[in-house]
Amino acid sequence: MPAYNEEKTISGVVGRSKKHVSSVIVVDDSSTDKTTSLARKSGAIVIKNRINRGCGYSKRIGIEEALKRGADIIVTIDADGQHRPEDIPRFIEKIGEGYDFVIGRRNIKKYPFIKKFGNFSLNILTNFLSGTRLADTESGFKAFTRKAAKKMNLTADKYAIEAEMAYEVGRNRLKYTSIPIDSPKYRSGVTVIQGFQNFWFLVRKKLTLV
Repeated sequence: MPAYNEEKTISGVVGRSKKHVSSVIVVDDSSTDKTTSLARKSGAIVIKNRINRGCGYSKRIGIEEALKRGADIIVTIDADGQHRPEDIPRFIEKIGEGYDFVIGRRNIKKYPFIKKFGNFSLNILTNFLSGTRLADTESGFKAFTRKAAKKMNLTADKYAIEAEMAYEVGRNRLKYTSIPIDSPKYRSGVTVIQGFQNFWFLVRKKLTLV
């Protein structure tokens, strides 16, 4: 769970997540508020970056820590309350059915038009480069096996981590699926410009691996 200045939501997300997983790892990306202390108080294992490095870096650190601790299944979820931790068992159930990678497909009907357009466009472009048919490549709510995590070569520091994970799913020919999820809170998140920067990150990565 990457987090940056999420003192308003971190306790609730950690507490609700703990009901469905053996441990919660929060990577605090050098927050200036009470994110770290509240996460620890709620029962999370907390790693705090010395400087702000970005969502991608924090997510990579969290995955590495989960692997060190022997996790068989890793779930990534946002700390800002836009995901429902109560959906975690549905992800784990799909892993149990034999999938290596499960992604949450958000209901974006209530999103602003520009966000819908950006998400639609990036989804097409990312899937094209990745050779996948993932339903929502920009979604941060995911679950994957230990085997899948060890195969993925993740390098992104910023929001490009989401597109990069889709690319790694395709590159490693992982068995994947998606499940519909509710997004109770809309957060602006990645802008359209940042989204296309993420796409160019993926293009450069693909070219270096050709």
